[in-house]
Amino acid sequence: MSEELSKSLEDMLARIDNGERLAFYECERFIESIPLFTEKHSVEQTRDFLEYLGSPDKKMKIIHVAGTNGKGSVCNYLSEILRQAGFSVGMFTSPHLIRINERFALNGKSIEDNIFCEIFGDLLVKVRDYHPDRYVPTYFEFLFFMAMLLYEKYPVDYVVLETGLGGRLDATNSIHEPILSVITEIGLDHMQYLGNTISEIAAEKAGIIKENVPVVFINKRQQSTEVIEKRAEQLGTKIYAVEPGFVRDVKIAPDDAGNICIDFSYESKYDKYCGLRVQTVAKFQLENAAIAIMCARALNDMGINIADEDISFGLKKAKWGGRMELILPGIYVDGAHNVDGMEAFLESVCNVPCNGKRHLLFGAVADKQYHLMIRQILKSGLFDHVSVSVLDTGRSVSESQLKSAIQSETENLEEETNIRFSFYTSVRDALMDIITDRKSEDVVFVAGSLYLVGQVRESLGIMS
Repeated sequence: MSEELSKSLEDMLARIDNGERLAFYECERFIESIPLFTEKHSVEQTRDFLEYLGSPDKKMKIIHVAGTNGKGSVCNYLSEILRQAGFSVGMFTSPHLIRINERFALNGKSIEDNIFCEIFGDLLVKVRDYHPDRYVPTYFEFLFFMAMLLYEKYPVDYVVLETGLGGRLDATNSIHEPILSVITEIGLDHMQYLGNTISEIAAEKAGIIKENVPVVFINKRQQSTEVIEKRAEQLGTKIYAVEPGFVRDVKIAPDDAGNICIDFSYESKYDKYCGLRVQTVAKFQLENAAIAIMCARALNDMGINIADEDISFGLKKAKWGGRMELILPGIYVDGAHNVDGMEAFLESVCNVPCNGKRHLLFGAVADKQYHLMIRQILKSGLFDHVSVSVLDTGRSVSESQLKSAIQSETENLEEETNIRFSFYTSVRDALMDIITDRKSEDVVFVAGSLYLVGQVRESLGIMS
């Protein structure tokens, strides 16, 4: 622990001991001062500290969700289905778009600042008593432990728990035994940490599978399916495979209020549902909805009563910020931040009616495959104007790197492109120029990073 962080810890603990209440900004500032990518602890070390906290996870019914793309959406869909069935639900997801307490949901709402500060203080005392020379949680570990203390202090029927990065070595994998494991689409992302092939990455994600705990996954890529099925067989785990063909009769249409939605049917060997609806223009969300439906089937097989109408109303009600989200008339934001996500985003752009020009605001962080995402954008030919911005984070790709990548990918195109590019060092400046220049029939899209989505929402004053 750095000297500055240690002093901050001591000062806050002294105030807590004196009965003072910490302010939200102080708690957030302390957490944000923990380096994001310090050397993480082993799962065993994390579990040791979790046990020191009293193993709060053992008192919870946890649904553990891993994968490359769609984790947050699946968590959200499943949480809404469970809530429609009459259960109370806690949901821990990452990252946040604007405010850090977005990561902690109680029955569909982010926790209040005072609860955040309360749980933060509880954990800080535990870290002190465990002795900071022995163990100081990393950034994500700290948030995970807060979630465990939160849902112990404010009990819920079910906790939907999203992994951070990976699965096998993820801090969340220190929990002892979930009731259900879920693995969403697996693609090439975080390769510097997880491996260079789909099979290697799938092995890390499949590390959340526990003995005799059913697992739901999507059978989309043979390489990942083989790894997951082999791991499940070794552990005697029942599998529920979601086949892409389960989703049928897809129709994009406006609802009574004029919002574009997707109607579809779902048919597996277990269930058949017609007339389902999700509030989005993004077809990729249908796979995530299908995974949530299969989760409901697995839970039903455990004796947990989830009716057909709970699934229908839960999917229809669910909204997930930053995923092909219409935040203002004619402005869509999407958190696509890897090749698979960008492919799905570009497909969704085609579903949005546009009588004018399409404008894209793009930004990315340096540890993503931004070169390949730029290539996809150029090849799509969907946009007339692309504004490229540096993000307000130390992880951002620099302006010179962005310019170099665009020049390189443009030169490698087989056909000449007519896309006009503009470059910015501020997301807010880029956004203001776009809004000023756009005509009423134009449509603006934002993609490349969830950091970018959060900064756009914040610039527009859209906090939730």
